[in-house]
Amino acid sequence: MMAGSLRFLLLSLCVLLEPVTEIGGLLLKPVLSGPSEAYVRSEVQFDCAVPGWSSPLTYELYKDAGGVIAAENNVKATFTLEVNEGSKGEYYCRLTAGGQTSNSIHFQAVIPVLGVRLSSDPDPAILYEGQKLVLRCLVRKGTHLSFTWYHNKQEVNSSSELHRLSGDSLTMDRATEMHAGIYSCTARNQMTVNPRFSSSQSLHVTVRKHISVPSLSFTVFSNGSCPTANISCRSERGSPPVTFRLMLDGLELHVKRVDSLEAWFVLPISVGLDLGVAQCEAQTETQQLLSDPERLLVVPVGGAVRVTVMYLHDADGMVAAARLSCVPDRGTFPTFSWHLNHSSLPAEGAYAVTHHGQILILTEVSAGFYGCRARDSFNDSSLWVKSKDIFIQKTDLSATPMEVIALVFCGFLSIVIVFCSFFMFWSSKCRNNTCKHHSNQDVIQSEMITMDAPVADVSSEPQPVEMKMVIMEFDS
Repeated sequence: MMAGSLRFLLLSLCVLLEPVTEIGGLLLKPVLSGPSEAYVRSEVQFDCAVPGWSSPLTYELYKDAGGVIAAENNVKATFTLEVNEGSKGEYYCRLTAGGQTSNSIHFQAVIPVLGVRLSSDPDPAILYEGQKLVLRCLVRKGTHLSFTWYHNKQEVNSSSELHRLSGDSLTMDRATEMHAGIYSCTARNQMTVNPRFSSSQSLHVTVRKHISVPSLSFTVFSNGSCPTANISCRSERGSPPVTFRLMLDGLELHVKRVDSLEAWFVLPISVGLDLGVAQCEAQTETQQLLSDPERLLVVPVGGAVRVTVMYLHDADGMVAAARLSCVPDRGTFPTFSWHLNHSSLPAEGAYAVTHHGQILILTEVSAGFYGCRARDSFNDSSLWVKSKDIFIQKTDLSATPMEVIALVFCGFLSIVIVFCSFFMFWSSKCRNNTCKHHSNQDVIQSEMITMDAPVADVSSEPQPVEMKMVIMEFDS
């Protein structure tokens, strides 16, 4: 390419520096005209003439720094060429008289596009979220090409945030679910006239989701006389396939590779016997996750069974429904049964049973004695454990209106005020009586002290004493 550029510069210098041909006192400089591009296996024409000249001249056509391609004597020389892959280059013409050189034309031999296909990295185009994907639009033949990409039959915009375009490649740096789908590309010859194009076949890109941490759960069923645990290992989200492993106390028991997000394992158990701690492991090409531990212990139903009640009220504070729960003291897999007034619940009624029969919801509360019973769900021959019956009555469950609450509160407050007033009055009266009693005692004591005390002399002179004789007569 560098050699061609040097040849073009040398030819340009020759054109600029070479003396102009002079015939009859006129300066003659030829001009070359023709196409700048054409498909291979097609024909093109180059015309060489001196503007304003009407007499025949001999013109020679040259390419790059090579020899003469063709020569013609005419007023305007027309050179017809069949285009092939070697036809590209710099073309110019020259007058034989004086060797004057024309302008040059840079000609491109365009190969029609053919055989377009898609390639992907990784191959096949299956990857996980966050991985990088590069698609390339490959052509078997073709030059001077431009590329157009399609995702789910929609043209990919060069400014898209999801994709990055560069030449014949389409790159997704961090794949997401939005990148999944059908891709195709079209390669087109960049021609002003009659552009040709070729399209690839569709390529399906799969973007897998990362799986979530698996969870382990199990149920028990009776297979004859031997109870068996049906163990589930499940991931809530992700893309299969997934390899699940069942671990017991850290040792691998079973392995399953499934095209889903759940695998089941069967393990014989003994009721009341602790088999150990179970875990399940979920593995994909990019992840390896372990579930929380779960102890494999099945406790039979036993102890007391109780019924708890929760009342549900409407916006007006009235009882709208009642929620009854049957709660046994112990039991890993219980089954439940409800009765009303010592009889089974009617087949149809204003009630609903949920949570495997443990919860009874009365949508219309009717008075009666309600009770439940429980036993092992995996053993049909196990005995039922019954609860005590409780009496449910709607009038007793009705919510107290606000007016009644206010009346009761006011009555209670009045009683408190009257009692406090009576207590204060009684306390005050008691204090007054006590004080009066103490005052009378003080007065009496004072008088007694005055009477017993000697009378003091108030004068220094002696006072005369009047003596009286009393004669008493007695009858004989």
